[in-house]
Amino acid sequence: MKQSIKRSLLTTLLFVVVAAGILKLGGDYPTLASYMNPRLLTSILVVWIVSQGLFSVFTDSYLKKLLPWAVVLPLLWAAVFTWGYGFANLPEKKHLGDYYMYAALIFSLPYVLGVWSRRCPKARIPWGILQGLLALFLLVMPFVYVGYYVVMGGEMDMFAMMAIMATHSDEVKSFFTTVASPAMAVGSLVLIALLLVLSMKGSFSLLRAAASCENPVKSHTGKGKIGLVLVTILFIGGFYRMFTHVFPVNIYRAVESKGSDFQVLSQMNNNINRNVGTMVLEEGQNAPDGTYIVIIGESANRDHMKAFTPDYRENNTPWLSAMAKTPDFALGYKAYSNFPNTLMSLSYALTSANQYGDNDLRHVVSLVDALRKAGFATDWISFKNRSSLSSAGVTMIAERCDHTYWEQNPDEYALNVLKELPPAKKRVVFINITGSHYTYKTRVPVSRWNQFGISPNNPDHDYDMTIAYDDWIMQNIFNYAKGNMDLQAMVYFSDHGENMKHFHGTSPFYFDMVHIPFFVYLSPSYQAKYPDLMRQMKAHEHTVFTNDMIFDTLSGLFQARTSFYHKEYDFSSPAYAINGDNAMTMDRKRKIKEDPAF
Repeated sequence: MKQSIKRSLLTTLLFVVVAAGILKLGGDYPTLASYMNPRLLTSILVVWIVSQGLFSVFTDSYLKKLLPWAVVLPLLWAAVFTWGYGFANLPEKKHLGDYYMYAALIFSLPYVLGVWSRRCPKARIPWGILQGLLALFLLVMPFVYVGYYVVMGGEMDMFAMMAIMATHSDEVKSFFTTVASPAMAVGSLVLIALLLVLSMKGSFSLLRAAASCENPVKSHTGKGKIGLVLVTILFIGGFYRMFTHVFPVNIYRAVESKGSDFQVLSQMNNNINRNVGTMVLEEGQNAPDGTYIVIIGESANRDHMKAFTPDYRENNTPWLSAMAKTPDFALGYKAYSNFPNTLMSLSYALTSANQYGDNDLRHVVSLVDALRKAGFATDWISFKNRSSLSSAGVTMIAERCDHTYWEQNPDEYALNVLKELPPAKKRVVFINITGSHYTYKTRVPVSRWNQFGISPNNPDHDYDMTIAYDDWIMQNIFNYAKGNMDLQAMVYFSDHGENMKHFHGTSPFYFDMVHIPFFVYLSPSYQAKYPDLMRQMKAHEHTVFTNDMIFDTLSGLFQARTSFYHKEYDFSSPAYAINGDNAMTMDRKRKIKEDPAF
């Protein structure tokens, strides 16, 4: 026993010296105090307990024989997350200790599983397969973590997991087409197959090595058996507990936990149904008959639009640039998204929730319900697919419209659908386009690739082509609706922006991911009836706006103010109160004034 204690203490000391030395080299742990987070200290205790248990229960020959299998996975996990939290400047460094604890418990698994497999020789094949699958999972996940960081430049977090859960097959194809080549995709599949073969081979060779060891346990007395049982329960129980506290299960649990954003979104439909019953329409409102169009863009960045950035190298918004000079259009030159992904951004934009007042999605009504309360017929035309998660948010709101049209065509087919809409005296038409979502080039029909005059030498040619394509589409919609549908108003905003290297997401985050276009058209007859609206919006053109205020702004513009409306969030109101000092994004985590381009 004394020898076991001595060896376990030396092992723990070696772990402390090596880990601290490597972390010191990384520069993220510069002082003694930086090592004093509770999880790092707990990891030292766990390393000692694992060492003590192994040295106390198993023979030296057994420990040495299984060492090649025991050491690979824990070294991989410890190395990857030491790099991530010690060298790659990733946040939440307090979690590093969890991965050291996990690595120590992974190290113990081959010894515990090996000794028990000897007692169940008839179950060796299923045992080996299950053990191989577990090894494959433990082998692949660190590569997934590193791969996500290398491709996206940041750590996978809850919002990235939510986006992945909401992704359908077409988006997966587009993602790999954008960030990787087909050869890389094939290479990844080949690598996974190879890892599966290695995992299975390693699993069965481990079982054979354990079976060939004559004396794996030090004591065969009653006390020795009790010690083996206790070590097994302790190590496997500890492994399971830490399994739920590390990547990727910890992120999945956060998404699925009660009260998480995912759960709230999943329950939003019931919340809205309940809240609509309490909604009261303000008296004295009377929007003129006619058509009101709301176009929701995708991944459009105003920095890449000539209308918003006059010195931009490409004239990719000729129609909007011309319209911006007329008295009927107001642009939001400092418009931002409230969040850099579609799910969260539009769940706020299309409901009464926002970052400034009550942001609890349990207390909201949708923009669609407010418009229907005001007497509008509502139509939703979407060029985006439904998915399991977004059906709890954007798609769920869309389905509250009187009619929905889910198209599998290029965005330009919006005009075809408009022409086929049934007659309505007063209607709002939502058009949700795929816009500038990656893969950029696939958003534009091949026959139109050379239509817009985007320079082939432009490094962002494909993205800028989608912007020009959308400008052309909006011109066609505007002209048709104005000539044939008694167009009273047209509004355009994007769900979020886009970074040309990292696309959009929360990890990493760049402010161009929330730079969005926003404009409003009001017909001359509408302005004659409500002259203050355009005047106020023109006055606010260079005032910050975040798209979680779309609900209040359109409620005010379209004369659909309800008991859920707040004038201080209405871009067309003289009481509009959002400015550079209080404007926020990233669900209140970042202030707009932190944006270097603000």
